[in-house]
Order: sequence, then C-alpha cells, then structure tokens
Amino acid sequence: MPIYEFECQKCHAKFSELVGISESLESVTCPKCGANRVQKLVSRFRRGRSEDDRLSEVSDRLDSMSDPDSGQATRELVREMGKALDEDFSDEAEEMFEEDMDGGAK
Repeated sequence: MPIYEFECQKCHAKFSELVGISESLESVTCPKCGANRVQKLVSRFRRGRSEDDRLSEVSDRLDSMSDPDSGQATRELVREMGKALDEDFSDEAEEMFEEDMDGGAK
C-alpha cells in the first residue's frame, strides 16, 4: 500500500497517510482538524532513517551552532529540529514554542 502526502485545505496541516490501492482518496481526513478537504501532494523521495540517525544528526547540528540571537532564530531552530525528528512533530514543536513565548497562554 502506498503512502501519500496530503495537505488539509482547512487548517493547512501536512501529513502522510497509508492508502490502499483500491481505497478512495476521498476517505482521507486530516488528523489535526478532522476535515475531509485534503489535497494530495507530490511527494519527494526520502531515504528511511532510524530514530537514532535523526537524533544524531540533530545533535551534531546543535553542537556546531551558536546560541540563537532572537526569538525568530529560536523559532527556526525549533522548526528544523522538529522536522528532523518527525514531520508531524515539527508543527507541535512550533506551537509549544509559540505558547512558551506568549507566557503559556494560547
């Protein structure tokens, strides 16, 4: 069964979904908001990496970086780290960062 990438037309979340060959893409719903208005994206090729490989890559990048100078630089760092760990986690990490920057209120 192929894995397709989708973007929700309501909340713009991007996600991957395992879809059976005979299954209709209309049955796919957004895991974030539950909407069924999703658009299939053109997927890029991605080599499978283990969690240890991804964590090692993030650790190496952090070791070679200096401290971020601004909130924007920190936000970018959080986004990149989230993407290195998991595409879905990237959005969650950014939301947690925004909540923290706003003093915990959302």
